[in-house]
Amino acid sequence: MNRIVNTAFLLLGFVPAALCQTTAASQAPIAVISQQTADQQVMQIVAQSQEALDRGDEKTAYGAVQQGLGQFPENPELQIQLARIHAAQKQDHEAIGLLDAILLRTPDNRNAKIELARIYGYRDNYRESDRLYRELISANADDEAAALGLVHNLVLEGKTDEARTVLKTALERHPNSLALQRYNDVLAQPGSAAETRQAFTGRVQAGSSFFADTSGNRSVYSSQGMSYQFSRNWSTRSYLDETSLWKTTGTVTRTILSAAEEIRFRANKYMVLRAGGGGVVFADGSNRPLYSGNLDLYPWKNLLVSGGYVSYAVAPTFDATDFNIISRGWRARVDYHPRNFSLTGSFYSGHYSDGNHAERESADLMKWFPFQDGKFELGGGYAFRHLHFMQDLNHGYFSPNQYRSHLGAAGFRMKLGKIYRAEILGYGGGELLENFAAYSPAGEVLVRNDFLFNRWDLSANYSHYHLIQTTGAFRADAASLDLGYRF
Repeated sequence: MNRIVNTAFLLLGFVPAALCQTTAASQAPIAVISQQTADQQVMQIVAQSQEALDRGDEKTAYGAVQQGLGQFPENPELQIQLARIHAAQKQDHEAIGLLDAILLRTPDNRNAKIELARIYGYRDNYRESDRLYRELISANADDEAAALGLVHNLVLEGKTDEARTVLKTALERHPNSLALQRYNDVLAQPGSAAETRQAFTGRVQAGSSFFADTSGNRSVYSSQGMSYQFSRNWSTRSYLDETSLWKTTGTVTRTILSAAEEIRFRANKYMVLRAGGGGVVFADGSNRPLYSGNLDLYPWKNLLVSGGYVSYAVAPTFDATDFNIISRGWRARVDYHPRNFSLTGSFYSGHYSDGNHAERESADLMKWFPFQDGKFELGGGYAFRHLHFMQDLNHGYFSPNQYRSHLGAAGFRMKLGKIYRAEILGYGGGELLENFAAYSPAGEVLVRNDFLFNRWDLSANYSHYHLIQTTGAFRADAASLDLGYRF
């Protein structure tokens, strides 16, 4: 009996001990599994955020990271992703601050270093960017992304010999890298700098349009132009325009020629300077100089604020060609185009060579709603126009004392693969001349078709709109065809 009791006590004592040993042994795997689950959650959040950022949906990308940081407040990968979002929004100071803080805590954080190097590269701070890329390569000679970043920087800096040296070493370690092979193809060109393939871009374009209104005005406008990117910061654009105008009442055709060249200098990622000069030859053989100067500012992503002084020829109708009119004045423009939304405003105040003075303001707002994975979009918006002239000279251009229009907008867009894009916009509302008692109906229809074939692009457009002048109201139609080639 005592043996049985003793055996029972031994068993009772053994079982709790065994259970304790089993629990202790199982805690480590549970902790590992818990850590793996947390890492997987973070990786999933970062992937979802980056996917939204690639689509241009910065709001969703930001929301995913903020939700993740609420759960994992000090996670460096989530903070790095937040820095990527700041960089995409051109909030470089915030991004750099986040990455510097991470590197202060963990100086060897590879992902933070490479993102910081990229941001410095975007800001043309190649000294800091190159230093970070070299540190990464020194720590791991097989870091392909760091090698690519350094080669890219050296190419833009014009250090092609050094770029070849770095590229050769990288290709020895990554012989199947397509990105490295593309740089190798560029740098292997005899006697050429890498910018010729990487930063030099050009485009030639030729187009023609036909205009007709119910008052008998007709015109054909033809244009040829070329743009060329000499380097990362310098580019140029030239054009030659010919406008032939006549009336259906048996008048002869009058032709006006104009040509100009514009040089563009990119001072930094926030500021671009543009200056142009040329001339116009009127139908009677007389000529006048044309010129322009503009400052373009990009304070944050998708926003352009532009202003400057311009001189241009005014000849919208056959009657206007009698007066050889030039307009000179100040202009300003604001363009804000985040995803699926656009807001555009413009202003011009200038003097006409016939003694008139004009002020024009316009604003366009449009919101798009995509469906079917973005293949189709429906849109709605608003358009405003205001024109004011000191005199109504009836010189062949629309010069009312006061004119206003308020138009609602509706649109449809579609895309078929990478080849075809279409857009239809309809405007309807009212317009008012100073001498009219009330608003009268007004409307426009715009149809745009774009075809893309590798380096070629073709645009075919049509518009039907309503004109109102002191002499009456007219309907007008215009059709255009433009062909471009990128090289």
